[in-house]
Amino acid sequence: MSLDLTKQRLSSAEERVNRFIDQNLLLWATEEILLPGQTNIASSISQRASEALSLEKSGFMKVDLKWDFRSEEGAPIHFFLEYGTRPHRIEAKGRDNGGADALHWTGPSGESRFAKVVQHPGTEGKNVVATIKEERTPALRERIIKETQNFMEVSSI
Repeated sequence: MSLDLTKQRLSSAEERVNRFIDQNLLLWATEEILLPGQTNIASSISQRASEALSLEKSGFMKVDLKWDFRSEEGAPIHFFLEYGTRPHRIEAKGRDNGGADALHWTGPSGESRFAKVVQHPGTEGKNVVATIKEERTPALRERIIKETQNFMEVSSI
């Protein structure tokens, strides 16, 4: 009889700990993953790109890091930065189509360059989200352990 009672108490304690973790995970992940990740993106890409990084509760004791950085036209810039692009052609839209008649960029020595069409060489993916997850997940894991130990001491489970 006492073995059954002990098992029941342990099961109840495990449920309370899991519920505690689930209720606080979003806050801890924000502090350990999201905010440092936003700081990294702001310093390496732009403030606007960093504001597009977010966390989403995706299930019991689960959060997902999301990045949805888009151009004013809605193009998924985050996708191109994250995974890179193949070589591609870029053409000026023209004034009649709501764009400019020529593309403009600054050359390597600071001079203005113009063209109607360019062949872009493509870009290498930066793996921003994967890097943030890889670098910051250990800190979140340590935070969960520390907070859970504190909870267990305070609540005398």
